[in-house]
Amino acid sequence: MFLNSKNFVPWGLTDSEQRSEEFRYSGPDARPYIEISKQFAMDEVRTKGFASDFHPLQKDVDKFQGTDMLLIFDPGKAYGEKFVLTVTKTAYDREMQRITELRQAVLDEFDRENRPPEEGGGGEEEVDELDDLMARDEPEENIIVRDQPRSCGDWTSETMELTHQEVSNFSVNNSRPLLQVMITRPRSQFGKSIKFSDSAENLQNCRPQKDPNFSLHRKELEIGIQCVKEMTTTACQTTWYRPVNKSTQYSPSDFLQGDAGLGYDQVDALSEFLSGVSVGVEEALQTNETVDIFQEEFAHLGEEEAGAVSKTHSNIRDHRNFADVTYTKGKRIEWVEWVPNSSDMIASSYCENQPFSDRVDTSGRASSSTILIWSFQDTLSPHAVLQSQWEVSVFKFYVSNEHFLVAGLSSGQLAVWKLSDADLGNALREKPRSGSADEEKSSTISTVFHKQVSMIDESHKRAVLAIEWLPPALEIERRGRGASEKNPADGPVKYFATIAGDGQVLIWDFLALLEAINDTDFVWRPLHRIQLQRQDSGTEMGCCHLLYCHDRFDEKGVKQLTNFYAATEEGELLLGDWAARVEEDRKPEYCRKLFTESKTFRPMLSLERSPFFPDILLGVTDWAFYLWKDGLKEPLFQSSYTSTYFTRGVWSPTRPSVLFLGLVSGGIDIWDFSDQSHKASLSDTGASVAISSMSFLKSGDGNQMLAVGDALGHLHALIIPKNLVRQAGRELDTMGKFLKREEVRVRYFQDRRNDLIELKEQLEKQAQMAADKEVMETGKAVVDDEKLDALAEEAYQKLEQECIELLQGGNLGA
Repeated sequence: MFLNSKNFVPWGLTDSEQRSEEFRYSGPDARPYIEISKQFAMDEVRTKGFASDFHPLQKDVDKFQGTDMLLIFDPGKAYGEKFVLTVTKTAYDREMQRITELRQAVLDEFDRENRPPEEGGGGEEEVDELDDLMARDEPEENIIVRDQPRSCGDWTSETMELTHQEVSNFSVNNSRPLLQVMITRPRSQFGKSIKFSDSAENLQNCRPQKDPNFSLHRKELEIGIQCVKEMTTTACQTTWYRPVNKSTQYSPSDFLQGDAGLGYDQVDALSEFLSGVSVGVEEALQTNETVDIFQEEFAHLGEEEAGAVSKTHSNIRDHRNFADVTYTKGKRIEWVEWVPNSSDMIASSYCENQPFSDRVDTSGRASSSTILIWSFQDTLSPHAVLQSQWEVSVFKFYVSNEHFLVAGLSSGQLAVWKLSDADLGNALREKPRSGSADEEKSSTISTVFHKQVSMIDESHKRAVLAIEWLPPALEIERRGRGASEKNPADGPVKYFATIAGDGQVLIWDFLALLEAINDTDFVWRPLHRIQLQRQDSGTEMGCCHLLYCHDRFDEKGVKQLTNFYAATEEGELLLGDWAARVEEDRKPEYCRKLFTESKTFRPMLSLERSPFFPDILLGVTDWAFYLWKDGLKEPLFQSSYTSTYFTRGVWSPTRPSVLFLGLVSGGIDIWDFSDQSHKASLSDTGASVAISSMSFLKSGDGNQMLAVGDALGHLHALIIPKNLVRQAGRELDTMGKFLKREEVRVRYFQDRRNDLIELKEQLEKQAQMAADKEVMETGKAVVDDEKLDALAEEAYQKLEQECIELLQGGNLGA
């Protein structure tokens, strides 16, 4: 039977998952046998279902007449697998008897080796009594045989003291404490090459002056000579006046006679002197620390010794190159995945390498496509071929069992393949006995056909572009109205989600499919579907990438189990909820937020989550890439626009601050945020043509490898150098501070922008109020003028009437 390595320690086959010298049974080295109860095997099948290792033997275990079964480790694979299970009572008794005989033989051999020698008569009776006593004192179950290293003791000898004395006579011990010397240099001269010579050129010279009173005094001179012919060390004093670079070491007693002139009365003078020169010294120190911010930091540094990279090249090595004339000629690699639990098996899907006009003409027509599984043992022919009636745009291995593979097709359907151990390289395949080379090659390459295909009317309307496995603890309610964490966290994954260019997100039940995988009448349809639409126009939103939000909480602290991130065909990023509720007469808004800062009117090429910071997302477009953080409306970081288009982007699985970006020219740009963030730190060649897919080996004990697929159908396995694998110092902390600083910057600009908007609205409101007040005052002034005119007119009429009356009265008097 096939046994998952994760069950070795829980079942007692090994004491440690990793190989260790402390335990005899560790890693892949399992115990020769263990006893497993029948009830335990049935409970394991009942709990885990098809994911249980006992599921293929469920019927045989149920028929077993007994309580305990033997699980025997068979590294020679006599029955095809490494473990053998006794499913009949006869096999159990036969193997148990053989184990008992071998154990008794070991015990007898142990007794013979530890039996004391016979002395005098009556030896046989004493031996029998001793055997009975040992049998009573030490039961068989308590005997433990261990292979432990011999403990070493101290070395002792009669001449040990004399030897130590002779060695100490040849040892050189310091007669004085070591001196510490500090040499300083201006920062502007760091890294510059300097040639030392005897001449004092370009230096301030102190020319020698002949002193007639000079006399050479001899002092005690200590010379250490090593008895080696090739080297000798001497020292001398000379009066030759020649300018040389040298240093002099002396003690104060040679120059100062006594302490008569070092009294405390000179402290004030010393303080005044230090106060006078402190300003000049401080200016000199500041001048030495002045740095040109526009100067290239590493322009004057030499090449690093034994370094894995240079300024422009990262020393990425092409370890394997896979190509086959039959299957890869005229094709392009669409998707690449490493086979789980393997470091030398890669799977890649191939599509026709046609221009856009030809693809438009052939769209909607069925064409055969393949998924090839490659092995490092043979780079010229694939290890297995998975046939498909439509082009495979994306595929993923089932995370709970690598023997199942789910692929999204260009027709919008989903297909499932079931792979054997031989297809995955875990078992040897039988070779043909005779035949030509072509027949032998065709017979050694296994061809696998799909087990199930989804119903075309219930699938996507356009090509499937992303597959996302949901957490195993997630349980989705009927029609996707909600979700809860009812299932065990260590159980098999039940659901996965898909997205396509038609804007639909479909959720599928994979366990229901596995139960009816051999049923030809089974109709595979999604459990729940939603249609993403734009809120402004109501049109369908084409999507190309999907990521599930694992640990996201709302303002009240409630965990959101139905949220996801998706990338659109116009370069936008959206936050969706497949369980959105209907509000009154409005349609449910599955698109909760839409981030348009990365909109380029071209599809987003990659959407990856950081393996070290779960809330940081990487979005790659044609011209730039973006770093998003959950909860912010704007990206944390946006790269500068590049002259060479990007095609793919992935995070480094071991270094938090490193990104690998594929280019349309076939190169790979490596961005290291712990070094610089305005441009790529390193560049290398990944392929000769445009890179179409990239994938890292998630687990591997040896070298870190990157699988790269190009537009000509060539698959490359690249080995990443050690300097791009190991973290440099506190890199995780440095990257976290960088992201925190960028988050503070983004939030500051958002708050500043909101304040300016509020200020603008306030100023517009004040201007409107001032305009209304001016209109009111103008109207009031007009009314006042009319009243004055009316009063003036009334006074004029009154005056005119009085004048007329006076004139009439005067005429009468005349």
